[in-house]
Amino acid sequence: MSPQPGNSYFPTTRWTRVLHMLAKDDEVVRREALAQLCQDYWYPLYAFARRQGRSQEDAEDLAQGFFIHALEHEVFSLADRNLGTLRTFLLKIFQRYASDVRDRERAQKRGGGREHLPLTFEDGEELYSRNLSSDETPELLYDRAWAQSLLRITLASLEEGERSAGRGDQFEALRSFLSPDSVADRDYEAAGKACGLSAEAARQAVSRLRKKFRVCLREQIAATLHEPDDARIDEELGALKVALRG
Repeated sequence: MSPQPGNSYFPTTRWTRVLHMLAKDDEVVRREALAQLCQDYWYPLYAFARRQGRSQEDAEDLAQGFFIHALEHEVFSLADRNLGTLRTFLLKIFQRYASDVRDRERAQKRGGGREHLPLTFEDGEELYSRNLSSDETPELLYDRAWAQSLLRITLASLEEGERSAGRGDQFEALRSFLSPDSVADRDYEAAGKACGLSAEAARQAVSRLRKKFRVCLREQIAATLHEPDDARIDEELGALKVALRG
């Protein structure tokens, strides 16, 4: 069951589910859970390390090593309801890990037969370079990168749902309207022609997509909270909006 606007109760979320999976004895299950967590949220940690002054290579090593270390040492077993959001918990334990890792140890791990996770660091460095601000602290950049990652996850989830419903072409033609920078008076007629809709039908379709996006975003935020409710989701959403404004 997914959280819906206005509900005050949410069942098990990804945050809780991942913790349960990582606590299991089954190595395959644990690695699957870690791989999903890594795929969704490695970039904010990578950006944090880069902003701290680490080289691209060192930041890659830290991100790779952190998730492998997290699995091998069961660091997620330390998580409890007092640790708040997945966003703050991951940064806290990543900082602890980074402070304990020497440059020599990272160099030894690089290419040294250790398992590597399927991370696309080329994309990460491009995002980092594009979003870098001269007066931004590592913590502020981390929060902004986290918010951007959540938006990408939300958009991908919405796209998957639309394609499953047979509206993939329509979504592709209208997806630019979901951008925070999109203006209200964009050319609905041109967008509609691209997917076989009238201008008015395109406008209505965009309105529906935006509503779905907002619901999906709240679901994604709920999935990063230990015990989500409307108030906590609103609080985290507010923090992410502040982070995106920079």
